[in-house]
Amino acid sequence: MGEGEASSASPLARRLLRIEGVEGVSLALDDLTLRKGGDREWYILKPAVLGAIMEHYGSGDPTLADEVTNRIIDLLDDRIRPAIESYGGEVLFKKFSDSVLTLELIGGGGPQKRDMMTNIICHHVPDVTDVTWIGEAPAAEIPDWVFNGTDDPPEGPEAEAILTLLDEKINPSVAAHGGRITLIDVTDHVAYVRMEGGCQGCSASAVTLQQGVQNAILSEVPTIQGVVDVTDHSVGENPFFN
Repeated sequence: MGEGEASSASPLARRLLRIEGVEGVSLALDDLTLRKGGDREWYILKPAVLGAIMEHYGSGDPTLADEVTNRIIDLLDDRIRPAIESYGGEVLFKKFSDSVLTLELIGGGGPQKRDMMTNIICHHVPDVTDVTWIGEAPAAEIPDWVFNGTDDPPEGPEAEAILTLLDEKINPSVAAHGGRITLIDVTDHVAYVRMEGGCQGCSASAVTLQQGVQNAILSEVPTIQGVVDVTDHSVGENPFFN
C-alpha cells in the first residue's frame, strides 16, 4: 500500500504521520517503511515512532480501516480516550460491524459515563447506531468536568448564551416539575446537556428535550447545530431505559 492510501486507510499510518518529522508511511504485508524530513535524525524520531506503534497496538485499533471506522478512531483519540485516561482508565476498539460499535472500557468510569460516551459517539458519527460496551466498569464515575476539561461551567459565547437561556427561561419552567437541565459542554457547535431531578428517567423527558429544550437552544443560539442528551435515563425516579 502506497503512502497516500496508507494515510487515508490506516489508523496506524495516521498515528505515525502525527509525529513531527515523519513525512510519509508505506505499508506492506510484512513491513512498514517511513520517510523522514531531511533535517530530522532517526535516533531522535525512533522513540516517538516506537511509542506510536506500541500505542496503536495497545489501543485495539485495526491497522487498516474504512472511512467510518477512521472517523470513529479519530473521535476516540481526540475526545473519548483523553477523558478516560485522565481518570486512570482506557478504552479499546474491538470492532465495528452492522452499524454497531463494540468497545472495551477498562477502569475510568461507570454506567452513566458509558451512556454519555455512547451519545457523544452516535451524535458525531451517525453511521454508529449503538455502542456495545464489554468489560466490567467500576462503580466510580468519571466526573463530568473531565469531558469539558474544567471544574467550572463551559465557557465561550455559545456556552454563555445557553447558560443564560437555561437560567432565565428553561429551568424556571422545568423546576415546576422537579427537574433541571444542566449544560455539560459545548464543542464544535454542539451542546451537551444533562437532565436532572424529576427529568432523569422520566418517560416524557425525550419529548421535553427534542420539542422544548433543543428547539429553544437552536432558536436562541443560531450557531449551535445540535443538542445531545448525555443523561443516564436508566436511573432516576421513573427510569424508562431499563
